[in-house]
Amino acid sequence: MRKIPKLRFPEFSGEWEEDKLNNHAEIYDGTHQTPAYKDNGIKFVSVENINNLLETDKYISKDDYEKEYKNKKVDKGDILMTRIGDIGTPALIDFDKPLAYYVTLSLIKCKSQFVKSNFLYYYIQNDSFQKELYKRTLHIAFPKKINLGEIGLSSITFPEISEQQKIADFLSSIDSQIE
Repeated sequence: MRKIPKLRFPEFSGEWEEDKLNNHAEIYDGTHQTPAYKDNGIKFVSVENINNLLETDKYISKDDYEKEYKNKKVDKGDILMTRIGDIGTPALIDFDKPLAYYVTLSLIKCKSQFVKSNFLYYYIQNDSFQKELYKRTLHIAFPKKINLGEIGLSSITFPEISEQQKIADFLSSIDSQIE
């Protein structure tokens, strides 16, 4: 089956690549323990905060943050995606502040020179990727969930970097107009 989108910017042609997400991103989950909340410190988010990550009223200490997230810190350009209860809702990190996250979220860090995180953020929202996540979800669990390994085994298709950037810029401008 050829991987050529029906709708495309005229300056681009050729097939898109197809690969597993874990070949282009590192995927982590947050802490499995409910933390000791503080009155201030590092913001702590979970699935219910996905649409507005900075609007949480939960915090953990800097020491707890450094211990728990030493090797899985959220950086600008990363993606947090829901994985327990609600599955597959992404948030693109567009700020430079430390952020702690619960197991209900997965952190997706693009590590490949072939996939841009802003493109991947929009790709995660498309029907084909959402169907892939649905197939890999444990529907017998309550609440339903998807394991990190299954997220990584999900297929993604992507064009060359310049086309990814143009698509992401276009969709971002539409999002801005809607807001």
